[in-house]
Amino acid sequence: MAGEDRTFKQLQKEKTFDDLNRFAKAVTEAYATSDKEYSQANAAQDNHLTKKGLRDLMDYAIVTALVSREICEQVLEKAISNQRQKIQGAGGTAISHHKDLMRKREDYLLGTYTRTGIARLSKEIADNPSYSIPYFTEKYNIESDRLTKKILERGIVENITSDEEMEKIIERSLKGYKAEQYFAALKKQREENKAKSSQK
Repeated sequence: MAGEDRTFKQLQKEKTFDDLNRFAKAVTEAYATSDKEYSQANAAQDNHLTKKGLRDLMDYAIVTALVSREICEQVLEKAISNQRQKIQGAGGTAISHHKDLMRKREDYLLGTYTRTGIARLSKEIADNPSYSIPYFTEKYNIESDRLTKKILERGIVENITSDEEMEKIIERSLKGYKAEQYFAALKKQREENKAKSSQK
């Protein structure tokens, strides 16, 4: 049956965008919630995919946020468990791959926020310094505190956040030299972007 096994590229050619997304979500969720003994090899075989095709499909589902963060964590746990069954003390490769996927996922999600949404979040955080970042992460149903910070960063760099709000956000965040350097770099990017837009 190896001839029937498909790669992710073949799936992209044979399925419509919506069908591919539905398939990626279903396969990833089924694998994540399956018994511990159900390996990627089993999942690949059951779905007529090469092992790499399955991994690429699940990576796609994670990065494009087709599955929940909880499912992402379950996929990681299974990957670590499977690696450790093969080699004692293994699992590091799965962890570093997962971290890379989650960074890509956050970048993908960051791109889905509108300028209006970023402006609203920036204003509320600036005007409420007594509330922590996790409070706003939960209130706005943002996936992680790190993503909330990336949204604020985008607001500053892309001149979505007003100067006054930016200063308030910086003031609430300053906790030492590293924070000062970080915001100095963001301000520099902001000024460069302002200069570029005024030249157009």
